[in-house]
Amino acid sequence: MTNSANRLFDAASERILNETWEHYPSMASRLGLHEYDGRLPSISMGAMAKRAGQIRQGLESLGNIDTAALNVRSYYEHRLLTAALRKELLGLTELRWHEYNPMEMLWHIDMSGYVQRDYAPLEQRVGMMTLALETVPGYLAELKNVMSGRLARPVLESSIEAYEGIAAFYKNDLLEATGELSNGETRERLERAMAAATDSVLGFVGHLRALRPYADASFAIGKDRFAALLEHGEMVDVPIERLLSIGEDDLRLNLERFTEVAESIDAAKSPAEVMASIAADHPTADNLIAETRDMLENIRQYLIDNDIVSVPSEVRCQTVPTPSFMRWAFAALDFPGPYEEKATETYYYVTPVEERWSDDEKEQWLTSFNYATLRAVSVHEAYPGHYVHYLHTRNADSMMSRVFGAYSFWEGWAHYAEQMMVEKGYLSEPRYELGQLMEALLRDCRLICAIKMHTQGMTVEEATRFFKENAFLEELPARKEATRGTFDPMYLNYTLGKLMIQKLREDYCRVKGAAYSLRAFHDEFLSYGAPPIPLVREMMLGEDSGDIL
Repeated sequence: MTNSANRLFDAASERILNETWEHYPSMASRLGLHEYDGRLPSISMGAMAKRAGQIRQGLESLGNIDTAALNVRSYYEHRLLTAALRKELLGLTELRWHEYNPMEMLWHIDMSGYVQRDYAPLEQRVGMMTLALETVPGYLAELKNVMSGRLARPVLESSIEAYEGIAAFYKNDLLEATGELSNGETRERLERAMAAATDSVLGFVGHLRALRPYADASFAIGKDRFAALLEHGEMVDVPIERLLSIGEDDLRLNLERFTEVAESIDAAKSPAEVMASIAADHPTADNLIAETRDMLENIRQYLIDNDIVSVPSEVRCQTVPTPSFMRWAFAALDFPGPYEEKATETYYYVTPVEERWSDDEKEQWLTSFNYATLRAVSVHEAYPGHYVHYLHTRNADSMMSRVFGAYSFWEGWAHYAEQMMVEKGYLSEPRYELGQLMEALLRDCRLICAIKMHTQGMTVEEATRFFKENAFLEELPARKEATRGTFDPMYLNYTLGKLMIQKLREDYCRVKGAAYSLRAFHDEFLSYGAPPIPLVREMMLGEDSGDIL
């Protein structure tokens, strides 16, 4: 039975979601609402102003609802939707990503969703992708018009590289991915659209290059906006200074443990030398996919045998070579959107060596897949990380928590899973723990550098040095990590999410006492989908649930 408050919320949320899909059809398409295929959003000044007005009206309608009268699910979704709208409004009106951060606008013109999954016959998907490609020149013309003529240099240089990658993807990879298309007329139209879209992207790259003389170092969003992103995106209102202190403490503890474990392996070598020796032990190029697939089975069975978390499906994620158009990634999990009904397979992509590479290049690549790292990455991406999370999310009561998932939940859970599997024995062998600690050090550095770069004036050069000294990265990957922080300030969420989950687990254990079990905690935590972790904390422990960290 429902009451007027619940009816008001249902009507308001339906209207808000429909307006959201209409404004962001590319988002709706990726979520599995394929009636929105073939469309891109308008990002003109008028369209952005209209969207900001819709958000304000949506927030007003949500604010007029008596939340105390809502049932549990509606209350939960009201909190989620309110936070999501506030975050979007912050991006449109204060951060103004469309003016200052082209990286935030890139994903709208990424067409990989049309060829990654067979949710419809190839010709139908290509037809819709062609419509979207034909819209790319207009989208980029709007972006050029609304974009500031003065961008932060690291954001500008990253954008040039990323948009060049999109052009190469259009020109080369889309042709390969649609090679089985037999309809000549459909292919001719696709090739015309790809050529025009490629030219428009390259023209936009030229525009970005022309902005180089005007670029500066002013990428920082500032303390207030950084705090607002945390509040609306993650429901975290912890003072920035305390977050930084917590991150520094975690880095210190992980560095101490890293040194201890490295010495236990070989006290005569430095930690970096120990890691180099571990990296030499890896699968061969021919066996990489097969060994990774077997490893997933081993991890999955370990979860079941040790009662760590429920694995609510016999369906496995498919371990396959990364498609050519995604080989910028080392390894990744590709799962369907929450509304996807037909193409429900999940793929664990592992990027193989390229035949054209020299023997030395192949060996360098395979060292990244050393057995220690590969285990930690597979725990993160598949069991019990992203794939197990996805399996639980499919059964979540709230679709809204799947649509508006929080960065700190998705990545925090996967990173938490790595450390938890060390605690539970799977990654406890010294070389495996060392591989996991390398990942933890990297994520600690992200948290610290994100805060310092955006609120305390840390430069890219200083952040690069910090990654080199504390995560043991070489110059190039350290600089890439530092540069990512300029346009992705919330990449602190890997460590932040992990720490919030650990704190919640401690408090949940204390409340449950003798009735506590790790599996019950994990199952209940994952049952909520992927909302901000403080909201899950409230649902699991009550309103007076204590500090989140």
